[in-house]
Amino acid sequence: MFVRMIDAIDVGIRILLRKITRTKVYNAISKTLSQIFFYLLWPINWLVKRTYGNLSFRSQKVVWSFIFLTPVLTGFLLLFAYPLVMSLIYSFSDVSINPDGGGLIIVFGGYMENGVKVSDFFFQYKEALLVNPNYPVELVNTIQTSVINLLVITIFSLLIAVMLNGNFKGRGFVRAVFFLPVIFNSEAIDMAVSAAGAVDAVLNSMGSGALSAVFDLRQFLIGANIPQGVVEFLTGITSAIYRTISYSGVQILIFLAAIQSVPIHLYEAAKIEGATGYESFWKITLPMVSPMILTVVVFTVIDSFLRSSVTPIITRMYNLQNYGLNAAMSWIYLASSILILGISVGLLSKVVFYYDERS
Repeated sequence: MFVRMIDAIDVGIRILLRKITRTKVYNAISKTLSQIFFYLLWPINWLVKRTYGNLSFRSQKVVWSFIFLTPVLTGFLLLFAYPLVMSLIYSFSDVSINPDGGGLIIVFGGYMENGVKVSDFFFQYKEALLVNPNYPVELVNTIQTSVINLLVITIFSLLIAVMLNGNFKGRGFVRAVFFLPVIFNSEAIDMAVSAAGAVDAVLNSMGSGALSAVFDLRQFLIGANIPQGVVEFLTGITSAIYRTISYSGVQILIFLAAIQSVPIHLYEAAKIEGATGYESFWKITLPMVSPMILTVVVFTVIDSFLRSSVTPIITRMYNLQNYGLNAAMSWIYLASSILILGISVGLLSKVVFYYDERS
């Protein structure tokens, strides 16, 4: 009974709407509103046809890129632009807290010595690189580690993604295993594990040295009369296996998504032509996923710098209220990461292949 009543109401509403849309009043109102919207939007429509409509496909993609970047750029201008500029000013200044209370005393382009200003724009940078005993060492180690991680993690992630894209039993479980370290390295899991001191100590002690606890590779290689340089290189790689797997989860997902988006007919055509799996990888898979290599490189470099031991040194300067030195260290740190990113992206952009590129 209730269902029949609902159906009757639905039918009645449909009939009523049909009669309303067929009336002259409705037609007149809809026509008037259409004309109003046409004349209101006509300048915009005319402008779009004269500008956007005459652009090439590549230029139209650039326009849409800026449209999608508008929220990010707006947030940057409102929230980050002013602190960024002030940080740059602090890096060239002697910044101290006003002893009378309230505000900071900023001596731009130098520092105060016995009540006299000594002009030196780069004294904070000199102190960071030449005076501070820890910062230059950690910065060089960070750059070396970032470059090594960039090569190792990118190649490792691509090879593992190719493997995980194959058809085999338990593929979903294996994919989850490779992504679990990303979850375990998250802030929430880190806080939960750190609450249990004993478990945290075991994980930290067994993390990078788990393999050496079972098998002492260094002593084995030395006993086999392997050159010292080769021994250091091989033991360094084995001790970094855990770290490499832990930091490769997101990159593996990126490559895996890129591989799965490769048109299957390309592999079918290559198979018909007699291409081997090795040839298909170099001729199809690698060129098709090359745009994602740029994404992986940028993510890996930024992730390596975020995990760097330089960050605690910069934070310590801030806690000591040495804001000028803190800003100078931060800008040197930023310049180092931009330099590595610029070189990497500049080299890779010359070999990137876009399959659906249209001009």
